[in-house]
Amino acid sequence: MKKLVIVFVAILFFADAFAQADTSKCTDEINQQVWKPFIAHITSGNNEGFRSLHSKRVTRVEIDRNLIQDYEKYLPVKPNRKPNKKGGFLFELHFDKRICSGNKAWETGYYKGTILEEGKAPSSYYGRFFVVLEKEDEGWKILVDADTSKGVTEDNFNSASPME
Repeated sequence: MKKLVIVFVAILFFADAFAQADTSKCTDEINQQVWKPFIAHITSGNNEGFRSLHSKRVTRVEIDRNLIQDYEKYLPVKPNRKPNKKGGFLFELHFDKRICSGNKAWETGYYKGTILEEGKAPSSYYGRFFVVLEKEDEGWKILVDADTSKGVTEDNFNSASPME
């Protein structure tokens, strides 16, 4: 019986290790294919690049506004935003849960946007996000994107893990 328990514990240990390795591989891919470009596009005002990170089947939920949108409503075609010559914009993501299984992933966490204006102190705002991603032919895409800013603080943001 003791040997059976040891074998069972070993199986659980290795299954957990393989699941973590699978999630780690997925999160690395998602960081490279979605989140790093997401941050680059949102801070530079590249609207077409931002659109390209989303599935054409995306559902956008603006929790604070009680609003649900599809691809065309959430991501209408519009010109790229010109960079602000008198300042800039920074955007950061911290994660508190990242789950990946096959071609789907669930990620939650916090974001921080910082507005930089010449001659003024930086101004930051925070929010909480909930995202479902799906691997499509061309790679990972955002399928469901929901967020809220109610009750979110700098402490929440700092308590979560930065993107690696």
